[in-house]
Amino acid sequence: MPNLLCCKSATSYFASANAVNQYAPNTVIEPKHLDIQLKLNDLHDKRLTATVTITFGYGGQALIRDREELSSVTLNAEGFEQLHVEGASHSYDGHRIQLHWPEPFEKNTQRNVTVSYKVEHPIAGLYFQNEDSLMNDKECCWAITDHETEKARYWLPTIDFPTARTTLTWAISAPSQYTSLANGALISEQTENGYTTTRWKLDYPCPSYLVCFAVGDFVSVDAGQVDGKPVKYYTARGYASDDLERSFGKTPDMIKWLEAKVGVPFPWPKYYQIALPAIRGAMENISLVTWTDMLVLDKINAKERQYIVDIVNVHEMAHTYFGDLLVIRHFEHAWLKESWATYMESCWLQDNLSEDDFRFEMLTNAHGYMKECNKDYMRPIVTRMYDSSWDMFDSHTYPGGAWRIHMLRAILGDEAFWAGVKHYVEKFSTKTVQTSDFQASLEWASGLNLTRFFDEWLYSKGYPMLKGNFNHDLSRGLVEVSITQTQVDGDVPLFSFDLDIELTDDKGNKYENTIKFDRDATRVTTFVLCDKGTLPSMVRVDPHFRVLHTLDMSTDQRVLENTATQAEDVPSRIWAYNELIKNGSYSALKFIQDHILQEQFYGVRAQVSALLAKQKSGFALKILASMVKKETEPLAMSTVITACQIQDDTLREAILDVLSRADQLPYRAHAAALVALAVQQNDADLQYLLRVAQDDAKIGQHGLIRAGALKALGYHRSEEGFKYLISRVGYNIEPMRARAQALEGLKYSAEWQEKQLQRLAVETFAKLLRDPNLTVRTVAVDGLVALEARHIYNDVEGSRYLYSKDDQSWLDRKLYELYQSRSSAPDRSTKEHVDKLEERVRKLEEKLQQLDQSA
Repeated sequence: MPNLLCCKSATSYFASANAVNQYAPNTVIEPKHLDIQLKLNDLHDKRLTATVTITFGYGGQALIRDREELSSVTLNAEGFEQLHVEGASHSYDGHRIQLHWPEPFEKNTQRNVTVSYKVEHPIAGLYFQNEDSLMNDKECCWAITDHETEKARYWLPTIDFPTARTTLTWAISAPSQYTSLANGALISEQTENGYTTTRWKLDYPCPSYLVCFAVGDFVSVDAGQVDGKPVKYYTARGYASDDLERSFGKTPDMIKWLEAKVGVPFPWPKYYQIALPAIRGAMENISLVTWTDMLVLDKINAKERQYIVDIVNVHEMAHTYFGDLLVIRHFEHAWLKESWATYMESCWLQDNLSEDDFRFEMLTNAHGYMKECNKDYMRPIVTRMYDSSWDMFDSHTYPGGAWRIHMLRAILGDEAFWAGVKHYVEKFSTKTVQTSDFQASLEWASGLNLTRFFDEWLYSKGYPMLKGNFNHDLSRGLVEVSITQTQVDGDVPLFSFDLDIELTDDKGNKYENTIKFDRDATRVTTFVLCDKGTLPSMVRVDPHFRVLHTLDMSTDQRVLENTATQAEDVPSRIWAYNELIKNGSYSALKFIQDHILQEQFYGVRAQVSALLAKQKSGFALKILASMVKKETEPLAMSTVITACQIQDDTLREAILDVLSRADQLPYRAHAAALVALAVQQNDADLQYLLRVAQDDAKIGQHGLIRAGALKALGYHRSEEGFKYLISRVGYNIEPMRARAQALEGLKYSAEWQEKQLQRLAVETFAKLLRDPNLTVRTVAVDGLVALEARHIYNDVEGSRYLYSKDDQSWLDRKLYELYQSRSSAPDRSTKEHVDKLEERVRKLEEKLQQLDQSA
């Protein structure tokens, strides 16, 4: 799964007080093969009839002493009906099937158990089309599976953990108008009496979370073959095949690139991708990758999102080697698949776009990881202490782990690193892996002892937070730079690493020194300039981009200005602009005003817009307004516009200027502009926002513009906007993808309404706790927490049955937040008072800047 789409929702803590160390189950008796026979009739019934024959074998090399372990096994199986088991005695409690044989297993023996059952309206794992997920074709039907992390059990009897892996054979019988897809190679299709039975076979061992099938009315694109292996794309009927081709068209070239990068042939007999509304993000099921339909792009959407689709495509494909061919032993090692897939996104950018794109993506990854560390919690990348396996799929595992892999590459160098990776993949192909296996492979390739690195960076938490001092002694012709690690606190260690610093003088001479951190908090390096009259012109810390860190170091404004405009690398330019904005003086901001629009790389402009919004001075917002008016790069537009969510007349004028070109805007930029306009809370804008929210010609693909308009009505804070949202958030009224944003708007708006309307919002959210749409339910829970509706606690708890086991730790956290909340939310007058105080502070800052300008 990709981080930007699937990473779990932020919470206030990682492991609860009740969390314990989690371990992989024993594999004394383990499943070796699943023969899965499925029968589906009318997909509207949301019913599956199944017969699964499981071949079990002894998993060890020599017999163990415990006869009970040799005679029994437990399968996960949630909510099965009409269960019948042959081949072993059994008991079933609605959650687990306990199998028992009268005689213990011997070495090299196998036994078959056949489980027949029905599943109706499963809450997870197997998803059928809902009424609100209909696309353009109202008669279209489909069903699809999506399992990560422990959801296969809701339709498939299995040991629902990664360490248990089986080969697969499939026989899927469905009405002949439907297409049936599954893992593996197509063996046959046979039609009889109006039903087509499709047979597939997978010869590679597959864990339960990667088992996948899909049945339905599909549009498809045949992309040919790569090395004799078919490549196809599917989505629900009602989408255009051109959109499928546009979205996934780079897939064949990506397969070739990935094979070359890892150095191991692509293993699967086919590579199919299917996009449907039920999928949360994207999932790397062996040979049948599933996607959310949100990533099927029309021409307009592609302007903003093709970049995202491409890196998600690489992410899921990278799991071929990291997660599928090599399967993690248990969830504490999730970084071995998700960190790797995240890092391969960046490697693809580096090899196929530019070094700037690579470094900006990695910088974005660093920011995402650090945000979770600073705002929510900080944990080791590898830990057994968690409440639910799904909790491990956070920003520590995705971008945080990706940075650890990048640092290992920097330490070893490309030749040794990729040799170690190839050795790792080849040695552990079709096996389970743990962190020590990866470490050993890199040590095999390099001869380096990496134990300290893994201890500090994987098994400990945190990252270096650096405070720098830059001093130039003109009389001696020296520049002294001291760097201090400031992160040491409790379990966060001093890290060992080398930090390069490059200095450029005003004659163009370059100097590079390396600070070596071992067990010291502070290290100092001195640059001797070529002559005493030479001045430092530019500084770059970590110019080769090798170390995960933050840096707080100001220097002469002239050095910052030169670095911001002349540094070769994107991170150094962003750092310099950040220091100038923190400086906040008129001259520093004037420099930014004069130069930021000449910056060639969109990511720098996007980052600077966010930094200016954070600074919030009048001059900073004036610069931001000019950036909004002139930004034309689709990849930057929504970010720059979102930065304008600040009440300010100049910003409102700029946003109206953007909206005057609404028909030319990409969808997300248009939606962001509507929300930014609403934040101005100008009464004159309300009717415009309502018109957009009601204009069926301005819905946008996947309801993106409509979603922005509905959210905007909430951010306007008006009673009229609030009441309109109340009338629109019910089931199947607005486009499915727009409902969550409508609820976000309602949640925000409710906090600004009078008590009576707040109670109406609470009632609405409480009703939506039972909504068929998972995303709507989760936003409804968030709304009740935001409104501190403690009296609804039991209603929230009562919705637990709608969540899969691995999702319930999220619900537990929300219940904890709700229980800890005050009995009533802050009233409207208090919020308005805070707003006025913030406005007064901003005006005082503007006066100080004016004085600075006069001086």
